[in-house]
Amino acid sequence: MKLKICEHKKQINMNVRKKLMLLGFSLFAINTFAQTVDFGLKVGMVYNADKGAFKALNGAIDEKGKGSVGFQGGAMVRIKAGGIYVQPELLYTAFKNEFEEAGETIDVKKSRLDIPVNIGKTFAMGLVQIQTGPVFSLNFEDTIDSDGINFPDATERDEIGLGWQIGTGVNLKGLNIDLRYEFGLNKNITKYNIAGAGEFQTENRSNLLNLSVGYFF
Repeated sequence: MKLKICEHKKQINMNVRKKLMLLGFSLFAINTFAQTVDFGLKVGMVYNADKGAFKALNGAIDEKGKGSVGFQGGAMVRIKAGGIYVQPELLYTAFKNEFEEAGETIDVKKSRLDIPVNIGKTFAMGLVQIQTGPVFSLNFEDTIDSDGINFPDATERDEIGLGWQIGTGVNLKGLNIDLRYEFGLNKNITKYNIAGAGEFQTENRSNLLNLSVGYFF
């Protein structure tokens, strides 16, 4: 009887030790994860360096425009391993091209959802960073503003865009200041059909200079 009681106590002690070890491992894993993964928000401005094109498909209009400053903002995650990190982001980006046609100003506005995935390295105790990586874009809105022409919604657009980013930045505790240049790897074309005026199309390659400020929590 005493032997059975002792064996039962040993079994209880063993179960308790296993649970404590599991708890300790879980706490260690949570702490390690918290140290290697940071979540944050960012906001900034983009400069559209591509002039774009505005064309009438009958050849009557073929204009190059000029770039302008736009907006970008969203969320980011930084996954760290030593001095190397991977940083996927989910960003709303809006910019435009400006054209002059027959004395009228035409603004071609683009809105899209960007998913950059940059691989970077930090230096100087994490103060300075460099990074590069692809950016995938979902083009979901194209609008044209003009006093002289009433443009309808686009009849056709290239919905997927692909680019490549290179950049640098500075980290000050949780604050991140980031400067990147994005090369558009494909041209995005949007078409419009205007009753009584014919078919038009706009062209743009997303060559963007991005300056943002973010904070990791």
